[in-house]
Amino acid sequence: MMIDEDIRMYLRLHPKWYLILSRYPQEFPTLLEEYRVENKLTMADRIEKIGTMLQMLEVLL
Repeated sequence: MMIDEDIRMYLRLHPKWYLILSRYPQEFPTLLEEYRVENKLTMADRIEKIGTMLQMLEVLL
């Protein structure tokens, strides 16, 4: 599986994941979820961002 450059950078900033993944490679989905939550890439974050944009448009109109 190819790893995105952003996830590689996240690994460099959080080296504990090297140890975890070397011992428990099945924890990779947990790493991805933590990455998404920390970088606000979850569905809830996207919905919130759209809501904020709609509020800004409403103010402008």
